[in-house]
Amino acid sequence: MSTNTGLTETELIAQMQCGDMAAFDAIYHTYFQAVYGNILRLTHDAAATDDIIQEVFIRLWEKKDSLDVARPLGNWLFVVSYNRSMNYLRDRQREKLAPEQLATSVTAAENEWQITEAQLQLIEEAIGQLPPQRKRVFTLCKIQGKTYAEAAETLNISRYTVKEHITKANDFIREYARMHPDKAFQVGVPLLAYLAATC
Repeated sequence: MSTNTGLTETELIAQMQCGDMAAFDAIYHTYFQAVYGNILRLTHDAAATDDIIQEVFIRLWEKKDSLDVARPLGNWLFVVSYNRSMNYLRDRQREKLAPEQLATSVTAAENEWQITEAQLQLIEEAIGQLPPQRKRVFTLCKIQGKTYAEAAETLNISRYTVKEHITKANDFIREYARMHPDKAFQVGVPLLAYLAATC
């Protein structure tokens, strides 16, 4: 992904791994709107979204050294923000439980960041199976948070074509999860369902 700094995403990640805060800021500004929108669609709570997005980018800085520069950063940010949003929703639900129910409930927060790698792998496998143009459309709209109009302009195609690509990609991802139940179970079907359902 290109950024407004003139550097590629790979170059920015490499600089961030060397402790360059300007590179981190460029990544933050590139992805903020898309990540914020994904979190808000899940939580429906602007204050919680503000907190979660800060946690996600703090986590990015903390984990910068372990990032694979060859992998799209948008996928990592999508998975981490999804996990954190789900944890927030589970915590809110737990607050409503009676004390005896709370004592027997499983604390998901302990595993909060442990399944990120498995989720990334499954998402990348599913997206990787898409035809090239469909993959570009899906990545622009679902991972980078572009509108159909913005994706259409970027790729020089019609909004109708963008919509068709998204519909077919969504159908494929749902089918991919259905055909790989062992992998989907590992990472949780809701993530793939959310990825395939968000606009």
